[in-house]
Amino acid sequence: MTPYFPRPLRRLAAPLLALGCLAGGSAAAQGGYPNHPISLVVPFAAGGPTDVVARSLGAAMSKTLGQSIVVENRPGAGGTLAATHVARAAPDGYTFLIHHNGMATAPALYRKLPFNPLTDFAYV
Repeated sequence: MTPYFPRPLRRLAAPLLALGCLAGGSAAAQGGYPNHPISLVVPFAAGGPTDVVARSLGAAMSKTLGQSIVVENRPGAGGTLAATHVARAAPDGYTFLIHHNGMATAPALYRKLPFNPLTDFAYV
């Protein structure tokens, strides 16, 4: 059974998937990528809109890349716990963060962030 996704989510998923495939394609040219599961970190609880988009994107990416995409929910602190986890992860292309405007508002809301939203991430 295919889940129903509202038209705006379907329109958003296609460009994200295309960008993800391009990023994966350039990494694949470097030899053997991906050779183990990829983690897609969601900074909110399971079942919410961001989680639904992440799971849809993960399923499509898994088919394209031939590797498991593990959706990992890390809610808390307005998304900064998940962002901190991803910022500290090895920059090897196996840990992705799917976030929204929280990355733009976090510097204004928190005095000391353990990451810099502009420099600690490679945006896809």
